[in-house]
Amino acid sequence: MSLTNLNLKQPIVILNIFLFPFLFLSQCNLSEDKVFQFCDNFNDELKCIEPKTENDIVFLDRSKFKKENPSYEDFGNFLYFTARETPGFRLVLDTAWNGKTSEEFRSHYNAYLVYGSAKERMEGNSFQPKTVVSFHYLGALLKEEFRHIGIAKNPFQIEALGPIVLTYIVEIPGKEPISKVRTIQLRWKP
Repeated sequence: MSLTNLNLKQPIVILNIFLFPFLFLSQCNLSEDKVFQFCDNFNDELKCIEPKTENDIVFLDRSKFKKENPSYEDFGNFLYFTARETPGFRLVLDTAWNGKTSEEFRSHYNAYLVYGSAKERMEGNSFQPKTVVSFHYLGALLKEEFRHIGIAKNPFQIEALGPIVLTYIVEIPGKEPISKVRTIQLRWKP
């Protein structure tokens, strides 16, 4: 059979056979992006009000860092108590409580933030039947790593930090663990 002998419906069928998988896969990718979202601040309805990306620059107000001759530990305290930098995420579930009871879901849910060799359980967690948000104080995590590598008492220089690679690990009852990586750079506001 030659292309000139095909009836008009065959090209449409052939087009659908080849095009459908691409459309389906692109819809899956869109939904994956909507399921897990980097976010550093949420409202009472657990909607993201400070969305983030996989690569961000965070500008800090140097005038609020009042310590003279600061150490890396001082900077961690500044991030925790003053700047209050809180890397986090928002997660939308397929079904309410992922098919578990509320109590069962909450008791088996874990979220961690990892930087270098420091791994800490996220301090802030809020739950709704189909939405979970978690965050952690960046200052606490960095201080732990600064202690581990032995620079906590050294004089602080923001330029020496370089990119900060954070790994988010989320353990959800009834699902495979989720692991996402985000890189941030800390800079003083101009």
